[in-house]
Formats: sequence, structure tokens, C-alpha cells
Amino acid sequence: MSLAISLSGDLIASFSSGDLIKINSRTGDVYWSLNTLQSTLKHATDFFKSSEIVLNDNSIFFSTESLTFSYNLDNGFINWEQSVSSVSAPIIVGKNIFLVTENGYFVILESSNGKIISSKNILKILKKKSRLTNISGFVMGSGKIYAATSNGYLIVSSAISGKVESYKKIGDQIYSNPIINDGKLFIYTDKSKIFGFN
Repeated sequence: MSLAISLSGDLIASFSSGDLIKINSRTGDVYWSLNTLQSTLKHATDFFKSSEIVLNDNSIFFSTESLTFSYNLDNGFINWEQSVSSVSAPIIVGKNIFLVTENGYFVILESSNGKIISSKNILKILKKKSRLTNISGFVMGSGKIYAATSNGYLIVSSAISGKVESYKKIGDQIYSNPIINDGKLFIYTDKSKIFGFN
């Protein structure tokens, strides 16, 4: 389940069933409800997962295991969908959406229409054996994308060009998003260690 609150105080919620709902947070009235699943197969909801919801310019953005969506916040109509997915929330800066797919592609989309501006495989920087991993999370700061891998790497890419600028083996497995606070990057590892970087 993922929740977001609009500037007018309305609640947007997505559920494991694939339902997306807009609710008046003061009265509990449902403005609209829709199902985002593309399949009518009963088992399709068994393992449905999505990123956190992001609200921007009267649009709702989120990713599922196979698609990234934009919906109109007022009426729930779909603006666009794109066959790119990420388990982490899309990052919106200006007119662009930044995301890193689980299989290692750093993708920039146009927020208005979902068109792919660029796509680069950031796992290519790793040795062949180390590429057999997933992106566990990413964050943006200072014009860079910081992506963590489940096998313990931190990969830093330019948010403008997508080019990998550096990478570092942290050592432990990473299964959460890196975070930035007060100009520092923090990574929480599988062994309950927190690493901080300036």
C-alpha cells in the first residue's frame, strides 16, 4: 500500500489489489476508484507491488513491476503509461522523471507524455559476475543519481547524461533506498549497518 496527500488535502492510495483511489480526507468520500492492473487473470494480484506514489502538477506518478503510470489527479483518467518499471518512487525534477529499473537501467522520461529521453545500463560498469544483481533503491542529489545494488555496490551517475561517474563496493547486501540528509548520503545494509558518505 502507498499513500500520498495532495495540496488540497485529498488522499491518494494504491493497494496490493492494483486499486488506485482518491478520497476526501476530511469526509471520507471517494472521488474516484480504478484498477491499474493490465490483466484479468485472478492470480495477477497475488504479487502486485508498486513504488510509492508521487504527486506533481495535478498528476499521479508511480511504477509497478512492469509499467510506469501517470494519472490525472482530478478525474483518475490515465495520462500515459510506459513499459519501464522501478520498485522505488520516481523522482520528478522540472519536466523530467528519473528512475532506475530493478535490472539496472537509469531512465529519464518526459513527465507530460512518458516519452523516454534516455536509458543507460549503469550495471555495465561492474565486472560481469557482479552484474548479476538488482537495483535495490536510488536517490537523487547534487545532480547525481546514487543507486544501491542488492550485492552491496553504490553506483553514482550523472543525472544529466546518465554516465556512471564512480562506483564503490560497500561490502554488505543492500535492500533499501539510500537517503540524503544535510548533504550526506546514508546507506542501510542487510547487516544493520549504516554507512555515511560526504
